[in-house]
Amino acid sequence: MTAALPTDPLAFGLGTDAPELRGLATLLRLIGDPEQLGQLLRALPGTEASESRLHVGYEEAARRLNIPDTWLRERISNLPHRKLGKYVQFTEADLSAISQMHFVDPYEYGKTLTLPTRRDDTLKPSPSRRRR
Repeated sequence: MTAALPTDPLAFGLGTDAPELRGLATLLRLIGDPEQLGQLLRALPGTEASESRLHVGYEEAARRLNIPDTWLRERISNLPHRKLGKYVQFTEADLSAISQMHFVDPYEYGKTLTLPTRRDDTLKPSPSRRRR
């Protein structure tokens, strides 16, 4: 009896004691086929269809911004958002704007504030208008 040859040329001669190499061969085959790779990536947990939705709610927006949803709820009047009836929704542009609103530049943060110089004659005290 002759042993059947593996159908995968990359796995030829690996035997049963090299599962890591067979896994690598499978991965290389997937990378070579973009359609199969896309299907595999869509099937992974955590890659929900919500990534392609037009609007997301508080919970999803908070997850994408990596903040608690209560933070969004407390500050909603000062944040960009969409209101569909009584429902608050966020678009990708809204989430990007919220992120940019809270950007801190460490190089600008440490600079001292320089006030314009004033002439002494502009700071003369004025008489009080209060009657005693």
